[in-house]
Amino acid sequence: MVQISRYQVILILIWTILGTGIVTIPGTIAQFTVHDAWIAGFGLCIGGLICASLAALHVHFFPDKTLTQIAMHAFGPLGGGIFAIWYIIFGVVTLATIGRELSTFVGVTVLPNTQEFITSLLTFSVAAYLTYLGIEVVGRVNQFIFPLAIIIGPLLFFLSLQGFEWQPFRPMLSSGWMAIWQASVVPAFAYGLEFSVVLQWIPALRTPRTLPYDIIIASAISTVVLIILITLTIGVIGEPVRYLSYPILEVVRSIRQGKFVERLDTLYVMGVVSTQVLKMSSFQLATCEAIKDIGYSKDTKWAIIPCTVLTWSAANFMFHNLFDVTEFILHAVPAYFLFSVVICPVIIYTIGWWRYTDKT
Repeated sequence: MVQISRYQVILILIWTILGTGIVTIPGTIAQFTVHDAWIAGFGLCIGGLICASLAALHVHFFPDKTLTQIAMHAFGPLGGGIFAIWYIIFGVVTLATIGRELSTFVGVTVLPNTQEFITSLLTFSVAAYLTYLGIEVVGRVNQFIFPLAIIIGPLLFFLSLQGFEWQPFRPMLSSGWMAIWQASVVPAFAYGLEFSVVLQWIPALRTPRTLPYDIIIASAISTVVLIILITLTIGVIGEPVRYLSYPILEVVRSIRQGKFVERLDTLYVMGVVSTQVLKMSSFQLATCEAIKDIGYSKDTKWAIIPCTVLTWSAANFMFHNLFDVTEFILHAVPAYFLFSVVICPVIIYTIGWWRYTDKT
């Protein structure tokens, strides 16, 4: 099996979080607090630390198996198969949510007259092709866009500072800690728990023992970037950020330098589309691994097309518009992710460890 380096793992995890984080998190947090929104950004670290702890348990006891393979070991073919089916459903729902977010974003920004199911078909197809090429190609594509991001990102940041003000952050803690905690729930238990997707890639990691540290590094970098973006968004837009679906897009659109430098939102849209497609391919890799494990197959390629058709259909069936996606993320995803990628794995590791020690 082709394996990827620590550097590639960290980059994939960063873009997995920031792929949708740079689009929706500032607006989601602003539903609860504006003055103290930047504090809520630290919630992402909570999810990162939880996933790092799970990864530490995983690689300590089962350093060469995927999560679904451990479930098969812990509960046998029947119980492990039930969990594998649950994980496949989890992957399909997550992919459908990401795909619907992306198709709506593209429809709002650049293709308003194109049916969204056509846009989503194209994005799902590209993600499927990357999945077919394998995790190494996904890692190399992430490496390719990283230099572009560290050039274009700071450029857009400094250009947008011309409209930045400190007034929207005053008075500090005016929303109260309860509002800050409510705003932190989605970053912590929705986006932060997405780091757990790496537990399905364990056999493809060159150094699985370092995975907990890699997750912590990726979590720290993602949190810093996210807090910077939230601060910039609130400072430029202020209180109206509550009513915007894509606040960072509006920040980029506000950039004007003389008569010739404007409409830099094109660069932002290109970056969002690229990173979200990579995020979709990351989750599709994990979902296809679960399908491979439940089918006792040696290869995942046969599962890619059925998985793509299923997730594309689910994206258009489950969510009629952006409002449905936002409501699902705000009210259902945190509890759904906590059960699927925290509680279930802890039970699996416990039973798997008990059965392993009982045999020895």
